[in-house]
Amino acid sequence: MKRIRLFTLLSVLAVALSVGLLPGVAEANGGGGSLNQVTIQPQASYILASAVINVGLKVQCQGGSGDVVVDVTQSPPATPAPMAAGSGPQIVVCDGQMHTVAVTVTGEGFDAGTAWATADLTTGSPTVVAHAQRSINIVVVTG
Repeated sequence: MKRIRLFTLLSVLAVALSVGLLPGVAEANGGGGSLNQVTIQPQASYILASAVINVGLKVQCQGGSGDVVVDVTQSPPATPAPMAAGSGPQIVVCDGQMHTVAVTVTGEGFDAGTAWATADLTTGSPTVVAHAQRSINIVVVTG
């Protein structure tokens, strides 16, 4: 009987952990019914000619204007470098509507493949009002 309970417990734990570790929608809001939110798109473009990454976001906020900062890191085997990292800021319109925004991330050592992205949205103060993070796929674009 103890083995059945243990097996059941381990099965439930395995399912819960696997669901929690799956990359899902990278959307976060400020909580409390806030309209402040940021969503990271699953694919980013690595512009070979200028060595930058364009990361797509969907941003919704209130307060006139805001700032979003995107950080991207990439580890081997996706990059030949020990660790690729970069960051990029973008000013966004905060009128309560959803806006599509491209953030240019500069850094070194990036290559095509999987990377990790985070986005922090601030409006009017240095306090982060929305945060998102997710695994993204970097695709190389020539030109």
